[in-house]
Amino acid sequence: MAVESVGVWWQAGAWAAGALGLGVLFLRAERRSRAPLIDLTLFRNAPYVALTSAGAVANAATVVLLFVVPFVLQEVQGLSVLGAGTAFLIPATAMAAAGPVAGRVPAGAAEPVMAACLGLAAAALAATAAAATTASAAAATAPQPGAASGPAVLLAAATVAAASLGVAGALTLTGTQAVVPPDRVGEASGLTKCAITVTAGLGLAPAGTEPGGALRLASAGCAAACLVLLPRSGPALRRVSRRWSRPPRSPR
Repeated sequence: MAVESVGVWWQAGAWAAGALGLGVLFLRAERRSRAPLIDLTLFRNAPYVALTSAGAVANAATVVLLFVVPFVLQEVQGLSVLGAGTAFLIPATAMAAAGPVAGRVPAGAAEPVMAACLGLAAAALAATAAAATTASAAAATAPQPGAASGPAVLLAAATVAAASLGVAGALTLTGTQAVVPPDRVGEASGLTKCAITVTAGLGLAPAGTEPGGALRLASAGCAAACLVLLPRSGPALRRVSRRWSRPPRSPR
């Protein structure tokens, strides 16, 4: 509600203050409860917090991509609903195929892989935004809708972004479950799902008003998350490298 009321500052401020107040009350109740819904010590698990935060950014960027690209294909490129849906099958298939890839990533390499995916997604989203802006400018001077330029560049950039975000999104769920104790997997996965769902709504809010700006904002968010994860990626890669370089134990 605060995001939807952003045009009226006092309404947005009231909703934001109310949400903050409810959050503080919830935390106080959780600390005093003998059986809390969420054990707050979960936030001391640095890999879990890093992967959940990065995954929230990736999910928000995914929602923006899923909304903006079909919108541009129809409103700017002049494709029909069926044509836009058929064309968008290319990035959609890339995103779907990325899920099984994330399942093969070792738990220790989750953060470096997440950082790489977010960095690639940031570049691809920026290219998608540039292609959408160029198409919009060309369509404004074209004699007929869709006559300015084809969607090939837009779809190519969107496909790379979709594949990168697909790996990052799936890795958010598999990676966070791998870095918490087995008895807290359900609690951790519920909190992760809540975080990525909330940020998805926040990412969709600007997409309806300024599609190109929403893509650029998503690109900036992915780049920032990548930079935050990079300092953690070096030690994680060294641990994985040492683990794989150990000679196999001889059977007794």
